[in-house]
Amino acid sequence: MTIERFDRIRGCLLGGAIGDALGAPTEFMSLAAIEAQYGPGGVTGFEIEYGRAGDITDDTQMTLFTAEGLLDAETTGGDPRMSIWEAYQRWYLTQRQAYRLESAPVGGLASRPEMWATRAPGNTCMGSLRRGVPGSPQESVNDSKGCGGVMRVAPVGLVGSDPAEAYRLGCEAAALTHGHPGGWVSAGAMAVMINQAMAGAALEDAVIAGRDAALTDPRGREVAAWIDAAIALAEKGPLDGHRIDDFGAGWVGDEALAIAVACAWKTTDVNEAVLVAVNHSGDTDSTGSIVGQLLGAVHGATAFRSDWAEQVELVDIIDDLASRLDRAYPPAG
Repeated sequence: MTIERFDRIRGCLLGGAIGDALGAPTEFMSLAAIEAQYGPGGVTGFEIEYGRAGDITDDTQMTLFTAEGLLDAETTGGDPRMSIWEAYQRWYLTQRQAYRLESAPVGGLASRPEMWATRAPGNTCMGSLRRGVPGSPQESVNDSKGCGGVMRVAPVGLVGSDPAEAYRLGCEAAALTHGHPGGWVSAGAMAVMINQAMAGAALEDAVIAGRDAALTDPRGREVAAWIDAAIALAEKGPLDGHRIDDFGAGWVGDEALAIAVACAWKTTDVNEAVLVAVNHSGDTDSTGSIVGQLLGAVHGATAFRSDWAEQVELVDIIDDLASRLDRAYPPAG
């Protein structure tokens, strides 16, 4: 079956939001607490966390601002890295104060009142953006390898013309706020995986391409090793939260990417893979978001349950950004 390019773009953004919303209630909970509250299988659908079932977190907010930054760069001809930084500064504004019409930028995501919801923004992202000086792989702003870079970088892979460009800009976009190579190399690898999925690669081939990009970078060998370990974990048989807990928690970039890879590897059920990724002790909204992005780019939006696709928060904004990315960045060649 041929999957249209727009369906992959929408699937990546929508799948990320679905995984994020599924994992939002279980973030910061142990697996034992998850099973005690939701039953032996953990969460099996959207649960209420921020006032309604299907609400997203800062992971999806920042992913959408990444997309907006890329669109700004394409419109103005500016440096994509700096356009993404400026978009993150607008997101930072939304997290610092309650929505007020007079303080909201005109147009764009930050003009939408729903984008001003505070959804557990990461300390590293907030601190780096408060500092006001963008970091880079060459000039780090801190030593954080938290997963706040990798969970938001998928749009870079959606629009990158080739794997090398996707890797470079994926690393740069994460290094704006996260200075440890584990925090930004994992983002570069993720961008390559999405880029290759957009080109029609199978999930396994896309993952290997991302792994190879990290391995080629002298600073990325630890990330490549985590991906190798994730593949080995998945090859041993079906995953559950207990096996993931023995593997890692996902609070840092390389672990979060690896958990997502393990959940996605050779899966025959996209929706089940996302549920596995949100039922463990750790950063479940991020691991859920990353696996949803990967599988959405590979299989398209129609692979996800229709009730989740209709109920997830910000679906109208997601659809609009997917359409704009599809128009602004035509396929190479």
